[in-house]
Amino acid sequence: MKIDLAFTPLELGKKNLSGKAVVVIDSLRATSTMVTAFEHGCAGFIPVATVEEARELAGSLKDPNVLLGGERRARTVEGFHVGNSPRDYSSAKVRGKTIIMTTTNGTRALVAAREAAEIFIGAFLNLSAVCHRLKESGRDVIIACSGEKNVFCIEDFVCGGGIIACLSAQGHSPAMTDAARAAKILYDHYSPDIGRMLDESEWGQYLGGIGLSEDVRICARIDSSRLVPVYREGKVFLDGYEEKDIRRQPMT
Repeated sequence: MKIDLAFTPLELGKKNLSGKAVVVIDSLRATSTMVTAFEHGCAGFIPVATVEEARELAGSLKDPNVLLGGERRARTVEGFHVGNSPRDYSSAKVRGKTIIMTTTNGTRALVAAREAAEIFIGAFLNLSAVCHRLKESGRDVIIACSGEKNVFCIEDFVCGGGIIACLSAQGHSPAMTDAARAAKILYDHYSPDIGRMLDESEWGQYLGGIGLSEDVRICARIDSSRLVPVYREGKVFLDGYEEKDIRRQPMT
């Protein structure tokens, strides 16, 4: 196994994804929100790039089980059912529902990864579960950080480093690019207090400044979920892997 890391979707688009397993991370907040939604019974997501595309698709489907979800500058898009806060995605709102989702960064990263053999949704919430899936796949791995409008974000980099650290544990020694090795080093530095790292990150401070500090705390809950959503053929869903009885198996 070889592990690489892309700092932004723009960089990911320049990499050879053929045969690779890609983990898309937008830890504050899109991928954390998706994992939370699936924990609460969401049927799936259809990621799209723009608000207009989301509204057009919802209008064409005319399905009461389809909701509009998304944000711009971390605020819910006007007229949408839900935003991009994990607290929006309660069982009462999303159980059995499909969400047409548009976010500033996370959905762009998913589109950039579409040529990969496998695409997993990663966050601090499901870090060890993602690691487990990657080990079972046996493929070379690319960690895809969503960043902020194609600029580096520390929270996604550190989350990617956590996955790399997990893949490197218990005597495993995967080959790493310099970017992957740097991410692991930074995760090792921050691992004693991931919550503080998120709070002090540029985007974490922005979220706190607009009253969304609770979202940041939720996104710091390492390994609170065993679910690993996948992205395939334009949709994010659970592929049935979770139905296997892996609860007695070590995930790292």
